[in-house]
Amino acid sequence: MTTQNAKTMASIMSLAKRNGGLQQYGNLQMEITSMPPNPLSRVRCPDGSTKTRYDRLQSLPTIPTDDRASEVSNALIVAGIVGFCWTVNVLGLDDISPFTNFVWLLILFVGVTDNFYEFAKFAVKAFGKNTISELPEELPLGLGSGQITGTVVRGFSRLLKVDTERECECEAAAFFAAYTLGLPVFSFRPNSLEAAVLVAESTQRDNQLDSLLSDRGLMKVLVWLMAPVAMESMKYPELIQSDPREAIGFLTRLENSDLIRKEDLWFYGNIQERSDLLKWAYTEADLLLRRNQATVTEIAQRLTGGAATVADCVAAVEDW
Repeated sequence: MTTQNAKTMASIMSLAKRNGGLQQYGNLQMEITSMPPNPLSRVRCPDGSTKTRYDRLQSLPTIPTDDRASEVSNALIVAGIVGFCWTVNVLGLDDISPFTNFVWLLILFVGVTDNFYEFAKFAVKAFGKNTISELPEELPLGLGSGQITGTVVRGFSRLLKVDTERECECEAAAFFAAYTLGLPVFSFRPNSLEAAVLVAESTQRDNQLDSLLSDRGLMKVLVWLMAPVAMESMKYPELIQSDPREAIGFLTRLENSDLIRKEDLWFYGNIQERSDLLKWAYTEADLLLRRNQATVTEIAQRLTGGAATVADCVAAVEDW
């Protein structure tokens, strides 16, 4: 379901909620703490303490970084160079083959050394004490730390690695957040455009949507966008399936939209306020998923089976 049908979906879900058919739709809205516009405003924290907005922000985790464009482009460049060298050898171009052989051997040497130098040092210490002198602790230019080829390796992981379980976990997190926060959109892969359209539609007159152009409404949408990021970073050291830039893009689309009054966006034009809002939303998404991890896991398992429908995911949340 997409936000093109958000008004109809909102009407259907509201009716089902009133009739008692759905118990959990929108049931966790009050568990989300909105970030007040005033830095000195006090909020109640999950541990029961009360802090100012500023003090709470200082203790929140940072949003995981993501540089997939650079990683993929670097991986493609290296693959192109190696492919060119291999083609030269296959065609038997003897004039330049010595150079291309040197290039791909150099790439191979750097890649192996940068990623396996620590293992080599361990092997020498453990098995070659009497025959091989110990390797240097550090190599020039940071070689051996994984930093030189790290971007390329991550790029190849994005291009070649297929992790269905990981993908389904992110989709389950997005679905659970949207459903329990009362957002009439069951997208398993939330994006900035869809979120911006949803907010814009909610501000129009004569519709069944509650306005999302408020502190709480925007926080719910941001939590939905950040839910896959929070889920993936909870279990893995790097982001592959989720993208934190969708939440950034959502705020940018709101600021650039002609359908949104700029005076309703208290963070408009303030980079620090936007950064704080995203950090707050990421933390709220993380807390929501941790509190309901068993349900999210159940949704992910159903999605992993490959035959789950939206109704199956609703059943998991409603415990049917």
